[in-house]
Amino acid sequence: MPNLTSWGSREIEKLKNDMDRLFDSLCVDYGIPSVCGIIDCTPRTEMKEQNESLMVRTTMPGFQAEDLGVSVTETTMTISGEKKVTFQGGRKTNHFKKTIPLPCRVDPENVRATFKDGVLEIVLLKCIIKPQKTIFITAE
Repeated sequence: MPNLTSWGSREIEKLKNDMDRLFDSLCVDYGIPSVCGIIDCTPRTEMKEQNESLMVRTTMPGFQAEDLGVSVTETTMTISGEKKVTFQGGRKTNHFKKTIPLPCRVDPENVRATFKDGVLEIVLLKCIIKPQKTIFITAE
């Protein structure tokens, strides 16, 4: 298997877009609404690293604060959501979950999340890395 190469984010994004188009056309063929047309299945996420914190902004059109959840570990953040959608002929609950690797360690106990005008903003405080300390050894 020496000819195997790993996919970069560009290839994965292209595959995702191709799959979205495939499912959209399937929905059109059967006369049902496209889930991705009703809600944004892939929220845009922007991350900025500041001095002592990371700031993550995610667009979430059509959602309310109570539809969303955020969980954080030292190295990852997961944004999840649930949206009830009514369409001709029924109701459906759509779920999504997006796990984002963080570029540095953060303190999961110090996270603030706010939601306003369809934008979820999360501020994560970085873990304080203490400098190396030299220990002097005493002889007895």
